[in-house]
Amino acid sequence: MILLHRSIISLIIALGLLVIVSQSVGVVQQGQTGVRLRAGTVTDTGLAPGLHFRLPFVGRIVGVDDHWITLDSDHQNGGRLKLASADGKNLEAGYAAIWKISDPAAFCRVTGCDESSGARRINDALTPMLDKLFAAHTGAELLADKDGALMKDLPATLSRQLQALGVTVQAVYITALTLPHDQLSAVYERMRAAQSDKAEQIHAQGIADADAIRNSADQQRAAMLAQADIQAQKIRGQAQAQATAVYAHAYQQDPEFFNFYMRLQAYKRTIKDDNSVIVLGPDSGFLKYFDGLKEAVKKP
Repeated sequence: MILLHRSIISLIIALGLLVIVSQSVGVVQQGQTGVRLRAGTVTDTGLAPGLHFRLPFVGRIVGVDDHWITLDSDHQNGGRLKLASADGKNLEAGYAAIWKISDPAAFCRVTGCDESSGARRINDALTPMLDKLFAAHTGAELLADKDGALMKDLPATLSRQLQALGVTVQAVYITALTLPHDQLSAVYERMRAAQSDKAEQIHAQGIADADAIRNSADQQRAAMLAQADIQAQKIRGQAQAQATAVYAHAYQQDPEFFNFYMRLQAYKRTIKDDNSVIVLGPDSGFLKYFDGLKEAVKKP
């Protein structure tokens, strides 16, 4: 029985020692700076990564990030900031701020070593600055600021304002800048309407150009046909003149034979096919020459 009591007492003592030891040691992770706290008050800073002793139950070892930290505005504001430019344009902006805990003691005194609390304080200080900056520039100037020239003074100004927080801001970038969704839809609609009007103008111009080309081609065709007709008439006139000259020459050579030939041509033109019938009187000019031929044949 006595041994059982001794075993229980030993177990209780061991558990107590284990609790005391666990409460006497704090761990600082790699990439962090350790801060020693006693009853919520900072007593030491700059603790290296590893194990560190502390007063049980009243003391704490807290590790704060020793690297640059990125603050995304979308995680702080439930969405993008709504800001107005100098020319009255309502814009939606997103930003990223690069910051670092430069004074762990001051940071822990203000935030209790809570990094999320520090990010909220930076956002609360930066938002009015962005509001003022946007109000001083037109929407076109803000949209054209691709290299962040308008933001170059913000980090230093923000660091001075947040000096009591124990942080340093290295850079502030505008990550997104657009019109609100309803205004953006109106802009897209105007752009579509403008492109549609432009397409109609191009189509109308194309039709006008096609008509002009067709009219020009018709005029050229008419001019070419007129020129060809003039040339044909000229050639026909020359041919008729040559034919007349040939006929005249033939008539001079043998007037009797020429009259015979011309009468044959008249018959040829009159009798179109084998079924043609010509009724001639005895005094017809068509038979006169043949009557003469007949009389000539009868003569010895």
